[in-house]
Amino acid sequence: MDRDAALHLVREKAEKKTTVRHLISVEGVMRALARRLGEDPDLWALAGLFHDLDQDRTHDDESRHAHLAAEWLREAGVDERVVNAVLAHAHEEYRTDTMSRAVVHADAVAGLLVAAALVRPERATGMKVSSVKKKLKEKAFAPGVNRDEIYSVQDTLSLSLEDFLETAIGGLQGVAPEIEL
Repeated sequence: MDRDAALHLVREKAEKKTTVRHLISVEGVMRALARRLGEDPDLWALAGLFHDLDQDRTHDDESRHAHLAAEWLREAGVDERVVNAVLAHAHEEYRTDTMSRAVVHADAVAGLLVAAALVRPERATGMKVSSVKKKLKEKAFAPGVNRDEIYSVQDTLSLSLEDFLETAIGGLQGVAPEIEL
């Protein structure tokens, strides 16, 4: 599936502008992570773009979340590796490969980065690892962000926290104009 078709599906299924912004931010982070790790950036970007596709419809129903998105993606003929990554971000038993583990970290860090960009006058432009690390330590800042999913990146992807944040910032900056950051 090309990006235009993927964005069409996102806009069809996501009901909130904030959801679309989140999906595109995670897409950017996943694309950057794929490049950093020598993986397929387009495939990984789709995993990021679709990971919370059903969020506006399933809300807090953990048993349905990601499963509804998986149904939609299979109907649309999306690569099963992407479907697995979508399931993996919400259900640990699907974390069977690097991409399906990476989306968990990308989801968490994108939430932190978007929150950090929104409180900066220059938004994502010029964002630095050191300032993001400070925000990461402030538990009251973006309290919904699962910090364990950011800190555990070294164990899962063999990237230092600094390398991960630098890569993620670059990924967010790549999509920032599209999501008004």
